[in-house]
Amino acid sequence: MNFVVALHAEAKPIIDHLGLTKHPLPSPFALFSDETYQLVVSGMGKQNIAHAVSFLHGRRTCKNLPWLNVGLAGHGNAPLGEAFQIAKFTDQQNEQTGYPPQVFTTPLLKAFLKTCNQPSMEYHLNTAYDMEGSAFFESAYRYSNTELVQSIKIISDNPQNPVSHFDKSLVHSLISPQVPKIVSLSKEMIRAAKEISAPSEIETLFTEINQIHTLTETQKHQIKKAIRHGKIVGISDSQIRKLAHSERNAKELIFKLNQKLEEKNLYS
Repeated sequence: MNFVVALHAEAKPIIDHLGLTKHPLPSPFALFSDETYQLVVSGMGKQNIAHAVSFLHGRRTCKNLPWLNVGLAGHGNAPLGEAFQIAKFTDQQNEQTGYPPQVFTTPLLKAFLKTCNQPSMEYHLNTAYDMEGSAFFESAYRYSNTELVQSIKIISDNPQNPVSHFDKSLVHSLISPQVPKIVSLSKEMIRAAKEISAPSEIETLFTEINQIHTLTETQKHQIKKAIRHGKIVGISDSQIRKLAHSERNAKELIFKLNQKLEEKNLYS
């Protein structure tokens, strides 16, 4: 499990809670780890976080490792200390947008995140602001399934408490109350990674479906994605096989698969 955090003050409550140990050898980033977790302190900004993700992947190159970005963010109307799981992100500079799949049963509220090159002095309703998020997602997506790349943002500033007046001594008190939720999500992500870490099982089921229905390239991608999601939320291979045999064509099969996923609150 990989944590990527911009600042040491943001990371310290997680490090302390998990009992992570600082890596003794010289490295370009501060690194903390145990047998399950590794956490890197990237520094602020998109370039730093992209390099930190690559660095962390280079240490453990296993497929399907979970990645979780945790940090502070501004928000247009949320109170200080509120924690959000990012359900949509966009980059202010290149306008690239993404939708991290919401496959976990976390009680965290969902938010739209805008990543800026500089601290944002503008606060729009229902929008969170940071300086790293989009680069984290774009970088980590190269190394794992999108559903295993998630981000939690804790609100540090808003229109009533602008970033220009932020007191850095408050970082620990903002992050600490949310650590149990952060760790809970990390454990759920680890369980999910184990479920989808056997690509041969996914490929076997997909091959069976491909023999039953004629699939376009887009439909192949959609069905593989649905199989992975199904494993996470508890839809068995036998249920998917039954649907594959009962539906008349690939379009109807994909519709029914998505319907079952929605019933499991996949996108809630």
